[in-house]
Amino acid sequence: MIRVLHLHDAACDFETRRSIADLCQHAGPGHASTVRSIGPGGDYTNTPVAAVRLGRAPPSDLVHAWGRRALLAAALSRPQPLIFSPPSNLRPADVRLLSAVAACRDVTVVCPTVTQARLLARHGIEPRRRHVIRPGVNFARLQRRRDQRLREALGLASQDIVVLAAGESTGASGHDDAVWAVAILHVLDPRWRLLLWGRGDRAAACLRFAHTLGHRRLLVLAETALRQAVEFEQLLPAADMVLAPSAHPVPTLPVCVAMGAALPIVAVVTSTLSELLEDRHTALLAPPRSPPQLARQLLRMREDPSLQWRLADRARAEAYQYFALTRFLDEWRKLYAAVALTASGGQKLSMDPTVANPIAS
Repeated sequence: MIRVLHLHDAACDFETRRSIADLCQHAGPGHASTVRSIGPGGDYTNTPVAAVRLGRAPPSDLVHAWGRRALLAAALSRPQPLIFSPPSNLRPADVRLLSAVAACRDVTVVCPTVTQARLLARHGIEPRRRHVIRPGVNFARLQRRRDQRLREALGLASQDIVVLAAGESTGASGHDDAVWAVAILHVLDPRWRLLLWGRGDRAAACLRFAHTLGHRRLLVLAETALRQAVEFEQLLPAADMVLAPSAHPVPTLPVCVAMGAALPIVAVVTSTLSELLEDRHTALLAPPRSPPQLARQLLRMREDPSLQWRLADRARAEAYQYFALTRFLDEWRKLYAAVALTASGGQKLSMDPTVANPIAS
């Protein structure tokens, strides 16, 4: 039995929450999971408290730290095998912290993208510590048909052209550019509407930006309109297209989910998103920080139904091939077993990130 303690920030993102939930629910026999969170509303109020209480808690076979707070708390507690899943917006301070922890602890770093693994390589994190495991999509959660009742509940008409921005609204998400891009189209045709999940510290600012542009019907915050919490996957049946406008590293699971749901995708060209999407093959891509170009690609997608179908169908096929939940769980089981074996004196397995991710080649 491998006992895994998942430690995360109480305010973690969608990809982290979904990954932890899937690992706890579907890890299978031979694995026992415990989940603890740090921060307001969590199990531990702050990092020092977490470190002290973890040191007094019954030991686990390994600690899986999701994010910077969790890494620091785990490093300050009793010495246990440590796995670190870095945040998507990896900062220089995070790399310095990781290097300091790696100097005194045997820590295994698992990145969701090859781009992030290469960044860590450039900062001197040695190959034996680096692994890449892409997020997994539970296709049973996805509904491919449009849900007209959901659109009505959101205040969207059947004739509206609804663009769903991927993921939470954060400083890195680029949702301001999404507002700008869809606003350009909204001026030409008021049926163009932008749908945001409503989570993230920039959601309210995006709404104010839309109102500042003079388009009070442009933007819908889903959880505000529905007056209840919903998951990101539940919004896909209300959308006609998905827009991934971020020029920065962001969690990739929302885009993987949109691929699995066979929704047409428009995105910006970044090293992270280019691991998932190929221009005119699985999506239409535009330069970063260029709302007019995003608007042009959205309009191009809308005006060509055969292009929509072709790109969405290929994206769905690649999602099933590369982002299946079964693959995600299998890779994590193998890594947990390898780390636990190392802790008991066995030989640690190695993994070349580019070999583990054929889609990136």
